[in-house]
Amino acid sequence: EMAGGVNLFGEIGRHSPWIAWEEVVDKDPDVLLIAPCGFDLARTRREMSRLVRRPEWSQLRAVRTDRVILADGNQFFNRPGPRLVESLEILAEALHPTVFHFGHEGRGWERWRG
Repeated sequence: EMAGGVNLFGEIGRHSPWIAWEEVVDKDPDVLLIAPCGFDLARTRREMSRLVRRPEWSQLRAVRTDRVILADGNQFFNRPGPRLVESLEILAEALHPTVFHFGHEGRGWERWRG
């Protein structure tokens, strides 16, 4: 939220929930941030085949509008620590690319280009 987004699936102060595929399809988000726990950016990229082969994938609004963001969940998004500020910068860059440029693109995150 500090970066200008809305989390459709979680609640502040709670552990991230397990999200069923049907929930993603039902909520049809404007932006998808893919940052699996323990996965760096390269591993996240490799694992995308599991999502893109789903029949509903290409119908999601975020996919149709090129707003799928891959991020290094291992370093930035899945544990508290000194990198929280960088995580916020990554979100701001990814959500508002014409406004924010912190230099994390390509290192901490990238747009998925299916």
